[in-house]
Amino acid sequence: MKIKKTYSYALTEETLEKDIDKFIRDAKHCAYQYDYKYQQEGLKLIRAYFRMIEDELKKQNYTVARNCYKKIIFLLLQTEYDYFNYEDIVGKLNFEKYMENYFTCLLKTCSIEELFQEYYEYCKINEVYGFESVHKTIIALLPEDGLNAFATAVTSAAEKVGEEDYGLHNLIYFLLDLAKHRNNRESYNTLCQHYEKIVDIDPQEGFDEDA
Repeated sequence: MKIKKTYSYALTEETLEKDIDKFIRDAKHCAYQYDYKYQQEGLKLIRAYFRMIEDELKKQNYTVARNCYKKIIFLLLQTEYDYFNYEDIVGKLNFEKYMENYFTCLLKTCSIEELFQEYYEYCKINEVYGFESVHKTIIALLPEDGLNAFATAVTSAAEKVGEEDYGLHNLIYFLLDLAKHRNNRESYNTLCQHYEKIVDIDPQEGFDEDA
């Protein structure tokens, strides 16, 4: 038999959002530097925050959940500073689920224009990871007219993306994912050709991969 420690978490600030703000301030002041050497306190708090945010989502407090998700997600995806000194802290978390939840909140609370701006911000900060759940959630939950409007905004922004705008390459991958979803091989091939200097994809293999 093993004795397992259990942890309980209580907010120290007035609201969950303010508590997360304090955590981020502490992290930026090196409170969790080399977290893996000190009982992984920071990682445990991050997991607790995600559980609390999901509770808000289940209660349909979409605006609260959206704001809190963004704060934690953007902290972890930025690459300029290493506040926790894990080799890959994102890999230790169920980020596909968090991204699905975050974009579900956005879709529940945003106009198409606002949704695009939030998505564009996410693309800019996410230079490393490809989360399949993001595009799948947008495509699944937007009605067709909204999806067309969103795709128009993405197409316009994608025209300005350069080879070294790594995070913004997600814009092009969204258009490719949408073409696959619509089973539009011609559009997919055209996109591959148009952006061949940015996304090195074999049109035949890429289109036939599972969406």
